[in-house]
Amino acid sequence: MEDRASIELEDSEKPIDDKRKEEELEVLGSIGFKNAKEPYMKLNDAIKQIDSKCKEMCQKLYTGENAKWLVGADKVPEYLTAFLDQMKRQAEGFRIAQVRQLRTSALRLVDLSAEVPQSVLHFVRTKFEIIINEKVDTENGKFATAYEADKGVKDNHLRKFRPNLENPANKEATLKLNEEEQIRTKQFLECVDDS
Repeated sequence: MEDRASIELEDSEKPIDDKRKEEELEVLGSIGFKNAKEPYMKLNDAIKQIDSKCKEMCQKLYTGENAKWLVGADKVPEYLTAFLDQMKRQAEGFRIAQVRQLRTSALRLVDLSAEVPQSVLHFVRTKFEIIINEKVDTENGKFATAYEADKGVKDNHLRKFRPNLENPANKEATLKLNEEEQIRTKQFLECVDDS
């Protein structure tokens, strides 16, 4: 069972995949590709070989008084001729059905291949939207924290800014409050610029 989205084989999966391919081809016997045990044989050649072996074995079996059942140019019983003809038709039907299925699969693959780039772009877009939104939310959180801290300092400065600060005797307190407010403003503007 696959548990990863990637279709690329890892090094650990390659031997298993090769073994799986060999097993699938083994089922096909001598008509399978790259079958190490038997030479490669086309389907039509395999059918012809089955046909000739059947006829040979039948001729060996039907000897003596049973030889009367051997008819036709091939010298085989009529039922065997009918059976072999039916087998050839079924094999040809199977071959044609597989060719059609292969064509249908190939056309479906072409359709799916056309959708792959769009799917990949959609995935990349969605993934990066999530990443960007997470970063924006993090920055918004930092900014909200800085804003709350700045608001507290600003409110404190406004409370300290009272009418009697105009008095020349309070000049030093006024200058100090002004400096603190300028520092606060500068820090807040830097925080805004960083965000």
